[in-house]
Amino acid sequence: MGTIRVYYTSVTGSRQVKQKQAEVTRILDINKTKYELIDVSISEQLLQEMRAKAGNPNAIPPQIFNGDDYCGVRKKI
Repeated sequence: MGTIRVYYTSVTGSRQVKQKQAEVTRILDINKTKYELIDVSISEQLLQEMRAKAGNPNAIPPQIFNGDDYCGVRKKI
C-alpha cells in the first residue's frame, strides 16, 4: 500500500466541496489511516498536478490517491 494523499483546498466558497473534504478526512481518521493533505489553493502547479493524475482537466478537490493509484473521492481507500 502506498502513501494516501488527499488533494484538498483550504479556500473554497462551495459548501459541497467543504462537506466532501470533511467527510473524506473523517473517514480516514476514524479508520486510523495515515494520509498526507495537499492544499491545491497554494499553487496552481499543485492543482494542475492533481488534475493530471486524476486524468480530468476539470477535477475539483477532494481527490484521493493511494501511491500512484487514483482513488477518486471515496472508493479504493
